[in-house]
Order: sequence, then C-alpha cells, then structure tokens
Amino acid sequence: MIKRISLVAFIALFTTLSLSAQLLWKISGNGLTQPSYLFGTHHLIEKEQIPHFDKVLSYCSKADAMVGEVDMSDINAVQTKLMQGSMMQGTTYKELLTTADYTMVDNEFKLLMRIGMDQLGVMKPIMLHTLFVSQVYLKSNGLSKQPEAVDLIFQKSAKTNDKKVIGLETVEEEMEALFNSIPLKRQAEVLVKDIREKQKGIDLLKRVNTAYLSGDMALVETLDKEDDSMTPDEKKPLLDNRNASWLKQLPSLMRTQSCFIAVGFQHLVGELGLISQLRKSGYKIEPVML
Repeated sequence: MIKRISLVAFIALFTTLSLSAQLLWKISGNGLTQPSYLFGTHHLIEKEQIPHFDKVLSYCSKADAMVGEVDMSDINAVQTKLMQGSMMQGTTYKELLTTADYTMVDNEFKLLMRIGMDQLGVMKPIMLHTLFVSQVYLKSNGLSKQPEAVDLIFQKSAKTNDKKVIGLETVEEEMEALFNSIPLKRQAEVLVKDIREKQKGIDLLKRVNTAYLSGDMALVETLDKEDDSMTPDEKKPLLDNRNASWLKQLPSLMRTQSCFIAVGFQHLVGELGLISQLRKSGYKIEPVML
C-alpha cells in the first residue's frame, strides 16, 4: 500500500519572466552548433490535454539526448529510493501535531483514501502533503488514477529511439530538496494549513492548470505568488537553488549534442527561471510555434 501511495506522490511532486502562450522553446546561439529544446511539464495533466503533444514528442524523438530532472529509466529503483527518503525518523505525528490537528488530518485522509494516520504516519509531512493535493485533485476532477507523467513519456520515447536519458540531479539530491529542506515541524504546519484550506487549494490548482494548458506563464508566476503555503525562502531550495544547479550543467550538455530538456514548468518562469537565466548567459531563446 505505502509503495503504491509513494509512487503516486512521487509523480505528483514531479508537481518566473513574463511569458505567455508558450510551453516549448528553442535554444540556440552562444556557440551551439545545433539547437536544443526546453519544455515545461506538469504532472497532473494528461498528455491528451496538452496542445499539439504529438508534435512536442517529435522534437524529443529527434534530439540526441533527453534531459530531465531525474533519470527514471529504472522506475522501481527510483520508487524504492523515494520510499526510503520519505520515511519519518526520530519523531511521530503525535509529537508534531496537536491532538485536534492530528485527529483532523487522520479524518481527512480516511474520507479521502479510506486509510488514516496509522498507515500513513510513517511518511514525512511534505510527502503526505503532496499525496493529499494529488488525491484531492483526482477526486475533484472525477479521475480514478494519476495521469502518466509526461516526463516518463519523454524518457520512454528516448529509450525507444536509442537516445540518451540524462538526469540533472540524482534521486538522492532531489529528495534532499523535496523532503529535507524544510524542518519536519514546519512541514506539518504546511500540511495542516492546506488540509484546512482544501477548497482554496483546489481552486488555485484549477487556475494553475488552466494557465498551463493555455501556455500563460505570466499567469503561472502570479498564481505562484498567491500560493502562501510556503514562504519565498522555503520555496528557494525547491525551485531557485535547483535551477542554479541545472544551469551549471546545461551549457556543456548542449555544446556536445542536441538536447530535449523537460522539467517542471515552474522552473521555466521568473527572473531566476531557466529561460531568463539562459538568455542572460547569451543564448537565444525563442518560442516554437506548433
């Protein structure tokens, strides 16, 4: 049970420059002999909903290498590491939460998934938060299962076409940012807040989904600022710091081969986002009209 839940949460985890109406970008110039491409993914959106997805996939198929956040070629190994990294150690939810909050969280998960904190309490609050958000989203949209992450689709396509799959970070590095950058007590506070404000979260996520599907990255930036679950400083390890690490790797990868780069769409936008930073580094970034 926990293994299945953790995979759902993992896919959801793989849940800002004024941009509009664009998800796929061409990268050229600055000494590149062939262009690379950058695509923003969203893990709660089915590929059938993404405009011209088959055309986007064709760009992935043509590239020499598919570059993602993490190499998921061995999904079982990734899932095992994820499970290990998400496990609570040294404390319990009854220590992190008041009695009233513990009861509230327990009841919400029982209503949502028919299992409570006796089973779920082995996972860190940030993982439970991700699980809660994804399950509420599925239920509110009448979906019975998590959409297949487009990141996985791109990586499968690359493997099928005998292309390289390159991860910008290891599973361990990603888990450190996702699970350990915020203290457990603060993670628990975020979990409780978002469960209490469930409808607000549903409405915000629907607006984010609409912005994504229309390619309105300027609106995505605005909505990200509206999300007050975490402070800007708490978001830095999840977005800005990872962007900075990736930007150190991408130039050498693109110099030696054409790359199709697919990362979460929130990593593309903003002054510290990949598009703005690549432009500042001298690359020409232009939208691909599909």
